[in-house]
Amino acid sequence: MRPLGPPRFADSDVALGAVLEGIKLIACPHCRRTGALIGHGFLRGYAERGSEIVVRGRRFFCSNRGRQRGCGRTFSVKLSTVVAGFLVRTLTLWVFLQLVLSGLSRRTAWLRAAGGALSLSSGYRLWQRLCEGAERAPRPPVPRGDGTPSTAREPLAQLWAHLRVVIGSGKTELLSGFQGRLQRGLFDG
Repeated sequence: MRPLGPPRFADSDVALGAVLEGIKLIACPHCRRTGALIGHGFLRGYAERGSEIVVRGRRFFCSNRGRQRGCGRTFSVKLSTVVAGFLVRTLTLWVFLQLVLSGLSRRTAWLRAAGGALSLSSGYRLWQRLCEGAERAPRPPVPRGDGTPSTAREPLAQLWAHLRVVIGSGKTELLSGFQGRLQRGLFDG
């Protein structure tokens, strides 16, 4: 039996700490060796609002130093509230999508969701990426909460209805739940 690899996303700082505590029991995602992984610092980046630096995840190193037989490569475990490669957090993106799908224009929705902290072109770029991803995603018949198929015509609305069923309607913010539960980034190809 192959040892389990590390998660790609952690739900909170506490879960990120738990990954660090059990890292010696996890296999390296590159060479599949256990026992050679060590913590290698934090992933830091700018906050969504303001110029402060915040923690976005942790880095890990498969040690090949001394008598360790690791591969010498690193990997990251990100917080599920982080959209990889972007400054925006999943909550802001979720509010933006909810506002657009409720009927607001993209411009008005982005200005409300981002609160003026991010440029309007960022909202348009993120919308385009989400629409492209929704077009590529397979669309099975998506039941609503009562078991009937979704009647939404727009692919993005169908995708959100599907996420509500898969992730659970109890989650207030489905994008973070998507990354945490499925261990896939929002914009992974």
